[in-house]
Amino acid sequence: MPGDAASFGPESGAERVSSRRMHPDFGSVRTGERTLRYICRGEGTPAVIIDQGAGLSIEASCLRPILAGWPRVLRQIEKTTCVVMHDRAGLGWSSEPSRPRTSADMVHDLRRVLHDARIAPPYVLVGHSIGGFNMRVFASEHPREVAGMVLVDASHPEQWRRFAKILPPQSVRESAIVRRLRGWSDPAVTGERIDFTMSAEQVRSTGPLEDVPLVVLSHSPNALRPPGLPAELAGMLEGAWSELQKDLLGLSRRSTQVVATHAGHHIQLDEPQLVVDAILKVLREARVPRQTLH
Repeated sequence: MPGDAASFGPESGAERVSSRRMHPDFGSVRTGERTLRYICRGEGTPAVIIDQGAGLSIEASCLRPILAGWPRVLRQIEKTTCVVMHDRAGLGWSSEPSRPRTSADMVHDLRRVLHDARIAPPYVLVGHSIGGFNMRVFASEHPREVAGMVLVDASHPEQWRRFAKILPPQSVRESAIVRRLRGWSDPAVTGERIDFTMSAEQVRSTGPLEDVPLVVLSHSPNALRPPGLPAELAGMLEGAWSELQKDLLGLSRRSTQVVATHAGHHIQLDEPQLVVDAILKVLREARVPRQTLH
């Protein structure tokens, strides 16, 4: 069970920065009226494209004195191949969005980043939480560019419908986390103004990955329970989440699930080596010519 509500709904509000200092390794690209900040490290192919969960600025994370989470994963992967991450609109120094945004909108911005950075396909797509939505939409729109995928405790388009059936009747005494689970569909929940409802619909319309290598990396069922979430309710939500994570395995005929030993929703923080190993596994499989596979 995760130590926060992130795996059961949208993550915390978008991380904005107060300092004027920017990371020297980040570049900027204009897309429409917005500026997006991104980092590209390492060399090699397939390139690894990582899309983080809602509310997390990668640039702000890279400025911290101790590398943890995605910056730590990035540092490991760049030893093997090219890796790209960016701050979506509403994160870090990237421009704030002027309207609610869907996964298709976020994929459009990501394509602009890849074009500006001159990162050619094929890609191994890595999506954490809502980033899993975005990577599935990317793969659906550009299937020939995708060499593999890693879903890191990724959102499932049916999760909120499932949770709504589990949550008890609304009460004025319910905890903040339960109220948060009820309010998942409001784009104002995150500074990124993500339209979770429309994004889920877009993901429902995507097709399978066929024989693309896929690793589904899921949080530990033994992770700490979020404070304010009753044990019985937490158990039912955890059971639904576990079932939906297993359902993601059906996206590809070459899928594998890895369940963390103790990590919560933010596996990249709690057990970063699991994330690194999953990415490297997919890279190895993606580099094997398909005609030699049996």
